[in-house]
Amino acid sequence: MVDYQSKIKIGVYAVVSLAVLAILAVVLVPLIFPGTAKPAADATSTDAVYELVWNGTTNDHVVIEDFTAYMAATKEPILIDFWAEWCGPCRAAAPTIEKLAETYAGKAHVVKINTDLAGEIAQAFGVTGIPNFVIVQDSAVVNSLTGFGDGVEQSLSDMLDSVM
Repeated sequence: MVDYQSKIKIGVYAVVSLAVLAILAVVLVPLIFPGTAKPAADATSTDAVYELVWNGTTNDHVVIEDFTAYMAATKEPILIDFWAEWCGPCRAAAPTIEKLAETYAGKAHVVKINTDLAGEIAQAFGVTGIPNFVIVQDSAVVNSLTGFGDGVEQSLSDMLDSVM
């Protein structure tokens, strides 16, 4: 006859031991090897908040150091694309956003904000899903759209045109 109680007891000991080792590894590895710790996300990194500026041939990425000051200083409407690297619809929307930056060059600003690196800005705008597109005029949200699919480019164009 099989003694299931002793087998369960051994299994519980094994699971608890592995859990303790995993916790110790998470705590001790950064202490022993400080170079292996991943730095905290920095909202001023080049991948966090930047404007797409059409230069006549391609879009340049211009880092925005202080987004609040940028919004206050900008008189034209701003189209903000809240996105993340891992988001498939966000990547699918990228060519559309780049095209809008070209189309509205000199008339509106197009800004991309990586929600993984600048989450505090996304929270301030109430972003709960991505891709999320927001139109800002005079530092106030005037319109927004969540998701990407057919007709989004026209919808965003209409939204921008309505505030010009």
